[in-house]
Amino acid sequence: MNKTHVNRPFRVLALDGGGMRGLYTATVLRALARLMDERFVKEEPDIGKGFDLICGTSTGSILACALAVGVPLHRVCDLYRKNGASIFPSPMPKSDSRLAMGLWILKHSLRPSASSSRLRACLAEVLGDQTIGEVYKSRGIALCIPTVDALNHQAWVFKTPHFPEKHRDNNYRLVDICMASSAAPIFFALSQQSNPDNVQDIHYFVDGGLWANNPVLVGLIEALTLVRREREIEVISVGTCDRPSGDPNAVQNPNWGLLRWKAGVNALDMSLSSQSFGDSFMAQFIAKTLSECGPRVSVVRFEEGHKSPQQYSAIGLDRADKVALDTLVSLAEKDAARVHSKTLSAESGSAAILTEIFHELPVLTTD
Repeated sequence: MNKTHVNRPFRVLALDGGGMRGLYTATVLRALARLMDERFVKEEPDIGKGFDLICGTSTGSILACALAVGVPLHRVCDLYRKNGASIFPSPMPKSDSRLAMGLWILKHSLRPSASSSRLRACLAEVLGDQTIGEVYKSRGIALCIPTVDALNHQAWVFKTPHFPEKHRDNNYRLVDICMASSAAPIFFALSQQSNPDNVQDIHYFVDGGLWANNPVLVGLIEALTLVRREREIEVISVGTCDRPSGDPNAVQNPNWGLLRWKAGVNALDMSLSSQSFGDSFMAQFIAKTLSECGPRVSVVRFEEGHKSPQQYSAIGLDRADKVALDTLVSLAEKDAARVHSKTLSAESGSAAILTEIFHELPVLTTD
């Protein structure tokens, strides 16, 4: 565990899933660090070192592992911007055309729409060959990465050995762990993984967003298990550009069939969004109750500003065109500025927490 600041609150960073919308998360963190501290206008912040535990699901797992390793955030943004189109070569049609949607469903009825091999190659360039045990030993940052074991339909969380007696996942490579957490149904193939300690033990993993798209509760529970009872806990939760208020026209006809649900993609997207909202609410309720019984437990969810239905329709789990990428970056920069503005003007506990965390970040040093 990160022993540099044992007397300060135990800090957790929880990062949502959301496919290409992970570019938003990476950009908003980098932009907020730059706004909080002028050092980071020219230098890269080591955001990973600001936290004792980082939890990330699906696309959030990629960012979580990158922060734990100490990869510059601009490289993570480049992963999305430069490689998104090759990872998602056949995005779902934006239009409501039944013909376009029907053709897309037919095209991918027997195979996923995205390239797992391309994603793996991009992750290897960014994360290298490190295992989850090695990164914990070298950097002291704990990780929790949710996924699903497809063989038994049970939740699985890849963890660093921050509990000395728990070392099941030590020899799994970060690249493999990200592939397991990011294997979104319909978009990617199941992630086949051999147990590195017994290659005959084969697992098939599916996207962790099916049960923990917002891993804030995973992080909160892990923190409560890890820390002394008298130590405060602060959890920062960052989304991936949540959906705006619903479109009344979309539900005029409630008889949604396969095309209206877009072959299940709309159901998946609705599940991810509603899950993120519900888990965030529950975590904040639990934190308030725990604070009344003992040391302060805080959960801060990054506030996202208004976005029009047109802006949201331009982005998506698998959209990597220029309009989608520019929209994500623009929204992230505006939200970072909004959060920063509130830390300057507000005296709330959440503003003080964010100010303290981002002002204490060290400059990232790389070999």
